[in-house]
Amino acid sequence: EIKNFVIQAGVHAQADFVITEIGGTTGDIESLPFLESIRQVALEVGRNHCIFIHVTYVPYISGSKEYKSKPTQHSVKELQNMGVRPNIIIPRCDGKLPQSVKEKISLFCNVKQDCVIENTTVADLYEAPVMLEKQNFSAIVCRELNLEAGSIDLSEWNIMLERIYSAKDDVNIALVGK
Repeated sequence: EIKNFVIQAGVHAQADFVITEIGGTTGDIESLPFLESIRQVALEVGRNHCIFIHVTYVPYISGSKEYKSKPTQHSVKELQNMGVRPNIIIPRCDGKLPQSVKEKISLFCNVKQDCVIENTTVADLYEAPVMLEKQNFSAIVCRELNLEAGSIDLSEWNIMLERIYSAKDDVNIALVGK
């Protein structure tokens, strides 16, 4: 049913691409049916028509002043054991990752160096696409899918960001729930 839902979403929308998020913690029993389903989808559509992007947390240990890549290495190993091989790894971190940490993740997780694209904490969530694009995210995704990458125009997005940061008035919102 999970596999059918993913495939039918694309059919129903007449989509060229289907982006599917498999949330949760790698290895938790709750996510196993979803990981197995998406593994089968990749097998059926062909690995040249599917990529896996793994978002993972890279903790910073303030006492030793270093980022730890071991949790990422472990989660990638768990995914690979389930037949899901990430093409791109997005390490979630609070500050800029040292190049040596990116290289370590690349080496021990078996992905190309430029396929380790950091997702640093930004002041506003809407800055995230700009931050990712500064690291050529869309071009790398296109390359991994063997697609020609077009040019990216974020001018409207940047105008929206400027409006967000230049707003002077607060808006109070009441949310009524059950």
